[in-house]
Amino acid sequence: MTDSASCEPLLEVRQDTDNSLSSPNDNESSSVDDSQENTSSGCSSSSTTSSTKDEEKQKYFTHKLPEQPCFFFIPHKEWRKLRKTQQKRQFKSLHWTNVIAKGIRSVHPHCSFGFKRHSVKMIGSMTKKPLFTCTGYCRFDDCQVKVNVKVESESSLKAVVCFQGGIVRHSLQQLRRRPIRAEERQLIADTLSSKLPRTVYLQSLNKLEETVLQSGCRDEVPTTGVLKTLSWGEREKQRRHENEMVSLQLMSEDVQDKDDQWIQKVILQPKGVMLWSKRTIRLFHDRSKEDIVYLDATGSIVKKAKGESTPFYIYELVVRNPIKGCSPVPVATYVTCEHTTASITYFLGSFITDCQTTWAKNSQKTSYVTL
Repeated sequence: MTDSASCEPLLEVRQDTDNSLSSPNDNESSSVDDSQENTSSGCSSSSTTSSTKDEEKQKYFTHKLPEQPCFFFIPHKEWRKLRKTQQKRQFKSLHWTNVIAKGIRSVHPHCSFGFKRHSVKMIGSMTKKPLFTCTGYCRFDDCQVKVNVKVESESSLKAVVCFQGGIVRHSLQQLRRRPIRAEERQLIADTLSSKLPRTVYLQSLNKLEETVLQSGCRDEVPTTGVLKTLSWGEREKQRRHENEMVSLQLMSEDVQDKDDQWIQKVILQPKGVMLWSKRTIRLFHDRSKEDIVYLDATGSIVKKAKGESTPFYIYELVVRNPIKGCSPVPVATYVTCEHTTASITYFLGSFITDCQTTWAKNSQKTSYVTL
């Protein structure tokens, strides 16, 4: 980058040279030329500076650090939990990083901090050292911001935060987020017990302020991959049996002959499960009188099981939604790794048999399947 200040020494040298070569009568014209050169150099320098600033804005997110000193308070409940994990002058559990990072986000949410070291005063110690100290750094490659956190009193648990590094500077091509550790994993897993990973991801993303979104800091927005892993782990804990097929059979027996019974058949070899309910049978009965029923097959949703040579596909009987403009509704689902005519025929036949059982002779006149 070239600016007017850096050009001045060159102009001064050029002036001296011109004066030494010119006669006394040429001094006035020489000074005029020099002033014109200085003016053009200044314009060029300002345009270069502005263009450089524009390029900086296109490549980096910049933001001022909060006014210092700033502080937050550690919840006493969290501090008591941390004390239980203390070994000498350190916390054994990494949950302390979650607590401190959350506090720092309350005063400065734009940087994603990692932590290098920490120190805790031992219980009963009479030294005048701080109760707790730690140092951290921004995890973005181009950001030089560092942070020091100090807690003096255990009664107030006031954490004083000091930032270093001048200014926040993040590449617009980078996203950074802290790893999900300790109790935070369980809290997210509990949320995922009633929500889909994609839903949780979008809701977390919508809660971010605009400047935080632009900064690339995603500490409060775990990736969909991480959310899927946590969701899978939580569902695995809730299984009735370690074998997934036996677990499905037990679940089916618990809700047998109820309107909300979805699991109808569990096939052990080759693995498969058929899903529909009395409600979807009613919907199928009503829609099939006046509309077409579709058979849809979808792959890449269920992972191929270990030892299986063929992937799992999801076959669904789909009807139009009774509400105009809404998505179609699956009335029967078949998850299987056997993709044969006999297997699909068995699925469709089982569903039609249940329809006929539910609606007696009327179902024979209103719904049929052609293979």
